[in-house]
Amino acid sequence: MVMRALLLPLLLLAPCAARAAQALVVISEPLTPSFREALDGFLAEWGEAVDTAPAGRALPPGPHGVIVALGGHAAMRARRSGAPTVVALAPAYRDDDAGAATVRVAMTPSPERFVSLLAAAGVRRLLAVRAAPPEPEFLRRAAEAGGKAGVAIEDRILSGPDGLPRLLRRDGVSADGVWLAPDPASVTPETFGAAREFSRARSVPFFAPAAGLVMDEVRGELTVSFRDCGREAARAARELLAGRPVEKVVYPALAASSTTFVSPGGPASNR
Repeated sequence: MVMRALLLPLLLLAPCAARAAQALVVISEPLTPSFREALDGFLAEWGEAVDTAPAGRALPPGPHGVIVALGGHAAMRARRSGAPTVVALAPAYRDDDAGAATVRVAMTPSPERFVSLLAAAGVRRLLAVRAAPPEPEFLRRAAEAGGKAGVAIEDRILSGPDGLPRLLRRDGVSADGVWLAPDPASVTPETFGAAREFSRARSVPFFAPAAGLVMDEVRGELTVSFRDCGREAARAARELLAGRPVEKVVYPALAASSTTFVSPGGPASNR
């Protein structure tokens, strides 16, 4: 009932204009602050009314020129439609379907920007803790940029939250920076706290997985805001509607966005 009340004003946004735009935004439930912020960014960039729908219900009848899915549940719902889809705020989502075009909005800066930010922070060897292997293209581009900048990124896959202390003791001793990738399976209050304490004890930078987790000594250079993700989703959706080619993974252009603190459990709501 609460979700319906929250979404009702959005569903009433000029439906005729929205249908003309051939776009539909599907939002995972519940409507968390991160989804709300991404939607605000999308609407600001889109500049006109758009239909929205909760992921917990059947999608409105199409055809839809493009669907923008905010969150993993929304991505799975949109996947069944067969329409071109832009997926944001779903870091664990992978699409192996060779059918309709799917574009994913990353929750990090581009690989080249990522490396340049590490170099500017004085980090030469970053331990990147992930719940799933990174995109091969991200690895390739980051390795190429890192070779020029003298920065190495060592990716380690976390089998479960309980395994992080052992992983840090084994692989973190040679690193001069630690980063938790923005993924609900790897970012929990426990893993966030363990990585933070490990970095503090060794006096090396700890980079936050999300902008809302930047605080005190936890650094935010490697984050992008949820609003920036929404903006990038709008740009990608316009390109798809126009019939222009779009990369399978796009990286948000960083904007001067203010951030507020949320608890370390926050990112886990973006499943």
